[in-house]
Amino acid sequence: MQHLRGVGWIKALTLPPNGRTVKSLLQKGWIEQQHQGPKNEVFLRLTDKGLEAKTSPIPIRRRLELALKGKK
Repeated sequence: MQHLRGVGWIKALTLPPNGRTVKSLLQKGWIEQQHQGPKNEVFLRLTDKGLEAKTSPIPIRRRLELALKGKK
């Protein structure tokens, strides 16, 4: 998502090759897709919902508890 932040529309080919991630972000509504130009190329951009998700704090407490429990 850092490749998309505040840039506007970018060619999908300029992103790291991971179709599963793009599909997941599209399903969540965090990015949107559009076909542009004479070659009908795929372009992507970050949505407001995606920007909100990107700037939200990540809850790590549960992960930390599980990691500490596993060390015992």
